[in-house]
Amino acid sequence: MQTPTLRIPTQSILPRLLRSHLCKDCLAKTTRRSFSAPSTLPPPPPHKGFARLTNRALILVHGRDAAHYLQGLTTSNINNHTLNSTDAHYTAFLNAQGRVLHDVFIYPISHAPTVKTISPDEPGYMIDVDENSAESLRSHLKRFKLRAKIEVRVPEPGEWHLYATWDDTNPNPNSNPTTTIPPLPSSPPPASSPHQTFTFTDTRTPTMGSRILSTTTTTPLLPPNTPQTSPQTYDIRRILHGVPQGPTEILPAEALPQESNMDYMSGIDFRKGCYLGQELTIRTHHTGVVRKRILPVQVYGVEEKMPEMLRYDDDDKSLIVGSGAAAGENIVRVDMGRGRRRSAGKFLKGVGNVGLALCRLEMMTDVRVTQEEGGRGAGMWSPEHEFKMAWKEEEGEGEKEKEKEKEREVKIKAFVPEWHRGRVSVRDMHRQRQE
Repeated sequence: MQTPTLRIPTQSILPRLLRSHLCKDCLAKTTRRSFSAPSTLPPPPPHKGFARLTNRALILVHGRDAAHYLQGLTTSNINNHTLNSTDAHYTAFLNAQGRVLHDVFIYPISHAPTVKTISPDEPGYMIDVDENSAESLRSHLKRFKLRAKIEVRVPEPGEWHLYATWDDTNPNPNSNPTTTIPPLPSSPPPASSPHQTFTFTDTRTPTMGSRILSTTTTTPLLPPNTPQTSPQTYDIRRILHGVPQGPTEILPAEALPQESNMDYMSGIDFRKGCYLGQELTIRTHHTGVVRKRILPVQVYGVEEKMPEMLRYDDDDKSLIVGSGAAAGENIVRVDMGRGRRRSAGKFLKGVGNVGLALCRLEMMTDVRVTQEEGGRGAGMWSPEHEFKMAWKEEEGEGEKEKEKEKEREVKIKAFVPEWHRGRVSVRDMHRQRQE
């Protein structure tokens, strides 16, 4: 059977082509101009809901050596004992320098007799990746295949469907957030059933809910009155929880796993054996110094009061920073002169008035990453400090207007999610025990 061809949007190929022909400044300007802010913003995410993730792609890896093969390429622990797991294995593929190439979920689906060309006796794993990275990941997988007894293929269109579901109405926030969702079958269905459905816990944060993998497009088994939302609305919820995902937020071959919060999101097993890119990851873990992390941010007008809590506003069109308009811009402190300005972070992606940014923790938040005592340095955070970013946009669509650019400037505030602080406390406790 002929392997189906992945359909990748041309916008995912454009940056690679431009990068080899343009200088850095021209590339940044061209990339910014290739996007436009949306005229309407997605609605806020409901407290309970689900979304069909049409912006994700699936790659199937199966065969006798599948677990061993993935174990040597990913940051989490993938072995034959995980085949019956109900957790979605959040993990990453790194390059030899320890930089993230792809952040993915890996779902064990060995007991799936309805999966074509896979034997129930073979280990099988479905990889869930951003659709713009799927072709690159498939090439990466085949590059290291060598003599491994595995097969790598892309499911046929319509063969599998992916959903995300959540329920923030759970009265006990410390309990498993998916306990209100009826358990879905993770074993072979009856012989008369033509479909297969798996449910996996999203382990990135305590509130991210579940991922559902199914061979049917009908609404998955969920509690009554669970509304369906769009992938864009789901992304807003993810941003508000401070969870980065995909190549526009975790920059390929640039981002470090810890700076991308993968250690906080159960994406790295520091006790497993060797894997590609392990050396720098382990060294960073043992030094204990991660000075920058991706955090949720909110933008506000230069004359507005600093927000006290993170809130998405789908009615405010004046502060649209989404669709890549300000991606890659430096964040600086407002009260520092030009000669003394030091970058406090880099804006990654936004929707409306919220987004994600790679932030220097001790400059933009109250989080301390070093143990030195003493007074605050010039770059240390203080509650009254404000930050801003500026970028240029085209003013119009006509021939003459295309040459005109206006500079936009907004203030920006970073927020540290509570689940971040919980992970820091657990990490410090483990280190004290080791000492």
